[in-house]
Amino acid sequence: MALPKIKSPIFELTLPSNGVPVKYRPFLVKEQKLLLMALESEEPTEMFRAIKQIINNCAVDDIEVDDMPMFDLEYFFLKLRAKSIGEIIDIQLRHPNGINSDGVECTHATPTKLNLMDVDVIKDPKHNLKIMLDEESKIGIVLKYPTVSLSAKTAVGKDQSQMDTIVDIVANSIDYIFDAEAVYPASESSKAELQTFVNDLNQEQFAKLTEFFNTIPKLKHTFDWKCSKCGCKEHVELEGMTSFFG
Repeated sequence: MALPKIKSPIFELTLPSNGVPVKYRPFLVKEQKLLLMALESEEPTEMFRAIKQIINNCAVDDIEVDDMPMFDLEYFFLKLRAKSIGEIIDIQLRHPNGINSDGVECTHATPTKLNLMDVDVIKDPKHNLKIMLDEESKIGIVLKYPTVSLSAKTAVGKDQSQMDTIVDIVANSIDYIFDAEAVYPASESSKAELQTFVNDLNQEQFAKLTEFFNTIPKLKHTFDWKCSKCGCKEHVELEGMTSFFG
């Protein structure tokens, strides 16, 4: 006789990158085991792999995790974890460098509760996917967010300089190039052609592209807290998934 199946509640979130709603269920025991095994390994690659697998398992709607921007993945996992284990987490806050806002040494750790549902992806108002590179000849570029799979592949290797890695990331993030006459989709160009295009930019043009990556949306939460020992107040910014679970 088949055993009865317990129905899981279904939740919905909106992906910050494109506004697409996605339905998901909370962790089951099998996902919790995946997460615990990854944590016990203390290997960042194992943790990253486990997070991808957990999101794949728990998403009710069809999604391609490898095609998601990193900030979408972090946001999804944060909300998924909140609905699975608990929305409120306990964190320990300390004064920066052990010096309080009055300039006095205080290394006390203040227990603080944080609601993960209050955490959001923050978008810089200066951020833009479309960038004009040459106003006179009307040459510009439209970028797309680096995907989860790209982020995993672009660690600096032994035989590649940091600058080469940056050029690779930029070239792989091109959606299309345009001028006054035509549009040139990146999908119709080779990797070498895109890399050559990036390498041929002047410093001012390249700076416009790096500004895109510097202002990319981030999982971020800012708030004020008060030290339970010295009474001094501090303003804190938590950024990235590891700030909430690290």
